[in-house]
Amino acid sequence: MKKDQSEKMPEKRLSKMKEIIEKEEMVTVKRLSELFKITYLTVRRDLKKIEEEGFINKVYGGAILKEKVDELPIFNDIKFSHKEEKERIAEEASKRIKDGDTIVLESGTTCLTIVKYLETKKNLMVHTAYIPIFIELWRLVSAKKDINIATCGGFVRTGIGTFYSTHSSNFFKTINADIAFIGALAISTDKGISTTNNNDAELEKSVVKCAKKVILVCDSSKFNTYSHINIIPLKEIDEIITDNNLDKDIIEEIREKEIKLTLV
Repeated sequence: MKKDQSEKMPEKRLSKMKEIIEKEEMVTVKRLSELFKITYLTVRRDLKKIEEEGFINKVYGGAILKEKVDELPIFNDIKFSHKEEKERIAEEASKRIKDGDTIVLESGTTCLTIVKYLETKKNLMVHTAYIPIFIELWRLVSAKKDINIATCGGFVRTGIGTFYSTHSSNFFKTINADIAFIGALAISTDKGISTTNNNDAELEKSVVKCAKKVILVCDSSKFNTYSHINIIPLKEIDEIITDNNLDKDIIEEIREKEIKLTLV
C-alpha cells in the first residue's frame, strides 16, 4: 500500500502536531489520526517523541500541552475565559456564606474563584470534588486554621481535575451542607443543567441533594446551550448568580419560573 505523504515526512508532521497541540491545548489520538491520515499506532509513536521533548503530557486517548498540566493547581496561573465576570460572581456568592457554615464548592473555575473570598470567614467546613479547589483550600488552611476541608476522592478525570465514580457520588450523599455552589457546562431554561457524561451528572445530582440551599454560579456564556445529558431542571436551584451580560429574554424566562436571579 502506498504510504501517505505525511508518513514520509515525520519531522514535518511532528512540527505540525506541536502547532495544533499548542493552539488547542488538548488533542485526541483519534483527531490526529484523522487529520494526518495515519494509524493510531503512528500517532502514539509521534506523541511519545513529542512527550520526550517535554512539550506535552500523554494521557489516555490523547495528549495535553505540558504548560497546561503544570499550571493546573495554581489559581493565579490558571487561564480561563470570562475571568472578570467570574470574579464578580464569586465575590457575590461569598456573601451568602456565614461563619460556621458547611458548604460544597462542587467544581469548575467559578467555584474555584470563590476560595479567595473565604479568607475572612470563620469556622467553615468545605467539601469539593475538584482537585484545584482542594489544593487552593489546602493553601488557605496552611495560613488560616479555622477552615476544615474534605474531598470526595475517586477516579480522576485526567486533564479536567475532577473526581468521579460511585464512591465520589456516595460521598456527597452522607453530607448535610448549608449551601452547595455548583457550576454548569450548559444551561437552558427548558432543559435545565446538562453535561457530557453520566459520571458528572450523577455527581452533581448528589451534590444538589445534600444541601439546604443550591446556588448556581456561572458566567452568562453558559446559558441557552445544551449538552448530551440532562442533570437537573432549574426549579431545583434556589438562586442563580451570573453576570449582567445575560440575554434579556433568558432573564425574563428565569424570573417567570420564580427562581432568584442575581446579576453582577
